Amino acid sequence: MKTLIVEDVTLVAERIADLVKTYLPDCTTKIAHSLYDAKFCINEEVYDLLLLDLNLNGKDGFELLKFAVAASFQTIVITANKDQASQAFDHGILDFISKPISEKRFKIAIDRFLSNDNMNRENLKSLSIKSKGVIELIQIDEIEYIKASGNYSEIYTLSKKQYLHDKNLDKLLRILPKNFIRVHRSYIIPKEGILKVIKHGGGKYDIELKSGFHIPLSREIYKQYFLK
Repeated sequence: MKTLIVEDVTLVAERIADLVKTYLPDCTTKIAHSLYDAKFCINEEVYDLLLLDLNLNGKDGFELLKFAVAASFQTIVITANKDQASQAFDHGILDFISKPISEKRFKIAIDRFLSNDNMNRENLKSLSIKSKGVIELIQIDEIEYIKASGNYSEIYTLSKKQYLHDKNLDKLLRILPKNFIRVHRSYIIPKEGILKVIKHGGGKYDIELKSGFHIPLSREIYKQYFLK
């Protein structure tokens, strides 16, 4: 297990690292003191947990939160500004710890992480897309369907926009809310977008979305979710 601590104050970063060693004794920990270093770490390594301060030497940690929201790791925000909690949860974070850090409160957050609590997925309201070095947020309820495109994914919205995401379908399923289901090896859709299932015979099926668009439905998924 790997944890990335993003904190610009050395003493605070070391305090967090000590707490991680106490409650995640088998975890490998890395500290980044700037937004630039944190982005580099996320690009170079695969992490299980991000412990993030939202105020980094005057830089806005929300930029990193948008950058990280489409990754498969969990994020716990640690900051002195309690007013940022609501906006942070909109990005699907797991928990929010106020400074000064209470060891008891830190343990509660780590326990949530270890229990595989998926509340952050259900709270997720937007998905980040990085295109030409710029991060753009797509509202979750605007997604009509997602199609596999090699190691990437094509996201199609209700407003007829198309985006290329740098994560494949398997990785996106780890962070999207549970109402998104994989109906075919190449497609993910939100359940609310389904109008009806069409049977073609010979074990072939389609899903008609409310927009009128047809998505192929695998025989296995039909039996698992739609047969009854």
